[in-house]
Amino acid sequence: MYHAGDADSEPAAKRSKVTAYLSCAQRGAEAVIRQDLLSAESRKQLRQQHDAAKPYTHLVLKDLFDPTLLRAVRDEVIHNISATYKETDLFKVFQTGDLANMDALDPESASKLPALMALRDAIYSQEFRGFVRDITGAGELSNKTDLSCNVYAQGCHLLNHDDVIGTRAVSFIIYLADPDAQWTAEDGGALELYPLVAGKPHTPDVRPSTSHLPIWNTMAMFVVQPGRSFHAVQEVLSADKPRLSISGWYHAEKAREGKEHASLQQLQIKAGEDQIHQHAEFQGGDTEGELTEADLQLLRQWVNAAYLKPDNWSKVQSKMEVDGSVQLQQFLLQDVAQWIQAAAVAQDKAEGIGNGRIPEFSTGYGQGWESIGPPHKQRYLRYTAVAAAAATNTVSGHAYAATGTPGISSSTAGISVSSPDAGALLSAVKQQLFQSGAFARLLRSMLGVQILKHAGEVRRFRAGLDYTVAHYGIITSSPRLDCVLTFVDDGSPAAADNWSVGEVGGFEAYLLADEDEEATGAAAVYRQDGDDTGVINVPAASNTLNLLMRDAGLMRFVKYVSAAAPGSRWDIAMEYVPEDDGVDPPMPEEAAAAADG
Repeated sequence: MYHAGDADSEPAAKRSKVTAYLSCAQRGAEAVIRQDLLSAESRKQLRQQHDAAKPYTHLVLKDLFDPTLLRAVRDEVIHNISATYKETDLFKVFQTGDLANMDALDPESASKLPALMALRDAIYSQEFRGFVRDITGAGELSNKTDLSCNVYAQGCHLLNHDDVIGTRAVSFIIYLADPDAQWTAEDGGALELYPLVAGKPHTPDVRPSTSHLPIWNTMAMFVVQPGRSFHAVQEVLSADKPRLSISGWYHAEKAREGKEHASLQQLQIKAGEDQIHQHAEFQGGDTEGELTEADLQLLRQWVNAAYLKPDNWSKVQSKMEVDGSVQLQQFLLQDVAQWIQAAAVAQDKAEGIGNGRIPEFSTGYGQGWESIGPPHKQRYLRYTAVAAAAATNTVSGHAYAATGTPGISSSTAGISVSSPDAGALLSAVKQQLFQSGAFARLLRSMLGVQILKHAGEVRRFRAGLDYTVAHYGIITSSPRLDCVLTFVDDGSPAAADNWSVGEVGGFEAYLLADEDEEATGAAAVYRQDGDDTGVINVPAASNTLNLLMRDAGLMRFVKYVSAAAPGSRWDIAMEYVPEDDGVDPPMPEEAAAAADG
């Protein structure tokens, strides 16, 4: 539970002041809402502002409520209402129950919330519903009341979505930030509005085009539009100014047309649409047989010698058979790992990523990196194949000068201005090690499973920006072996602990898709460790290879990396086709049919 204070410990003078506020609340809606805003001329002007707003129609009403009353509302929320901590792949927030249920409170509890009840009744009055209808063009609104209090403390956030559920017609947020402490961009918590990608209907761009700070006594609202009204709440950075708000919806009598385009529907339908459908052959083709001396010669250039010993392979296999996953720490040779680590940390530092800062959305673009979306499913940077090929040549050139053999030389310590960036180094590992037949045979020796094909990418999850979301499009239709090598800045004990316990996100979670349609989708699929849903959380740690046999029916996501993280999560994410299924996953239509069956 989240409590910002305790009413019983409040000074008597302040309690009497709050009591004085109540006379304002008791006079009804006309004492709650600024009446000049409700005039015909004001409605006309507000409608024009609403219709002209970009990236889609919306409006922010300023100084809407009586400030004395709103202070009383804020006091009541802080001292008399408890908020429950909630976290999924989509959000991290403290939230109260539905405030529509306040009428059912016992008299003693209700007596502590008169200002809040007055505000609720005012914004859901027939007069104000008509005002909302006039300035938004949303059409007729039902009498349904649907709202709650949300507290975004430091680190809390809400990822990209369009709000389309059921009969929701207009979304609104009333901001209750501290009226005596100005909210600034450095505090985070902005409401971000996303445009659509040109030529791609119902697909949001990876970056917002408009944002609004949660300023005291303002009310933001927008018409809920399937596949159009994409928005997010930026992570809150302030440690002592929680983003307090009341948010809710005005409802129509029936659901809007086009709900099949809604973000939630996009996450729930077309099972397998976004899984990898094409896998490549390994270098050299055939992956059968035992490790050869030539294989070991290549592997010794990259892999910690401990993982090349047959005595340790049986331990890895036993762990895999029992748990379904295993983490191999210090997997790469120390000097290879140090070079990658140094490049990653230096790049984050140069670009101002991590340690409580939210970077610009364009940070890290270029030099081989491209942004991957759409953001209601994912946002991260990928190192491209063209850049990777050039990087491999560069890295090989360094190594040839030192040793005359491909790879990164143990004598090539540190980085210099002319050295490749972390993406280039990780690409070299991917191409020269993880795509080699030698590595496929090493996996066979470790796991007892022949590996037939591969696919993969080099990724960067920037602190304060990036994530992936669990959705039906990535449901596994056939078994796959995930092989993910991660690098993060975990050089200090505190940093290592934050990554290991998931405090700053960046972990990869695996979970079974929920077969209950009413409970599926990104807002409901996430479960904490320890319950019976079989969730596996794999924390990010430097130079750690995470192996997991992903069975049919599993989804996965990389939790949003908090701005509080020391830096980015860098990884090589490989997917291997094991011997029991040499056929690529069915195309989306086939996968959906299989899921329905």
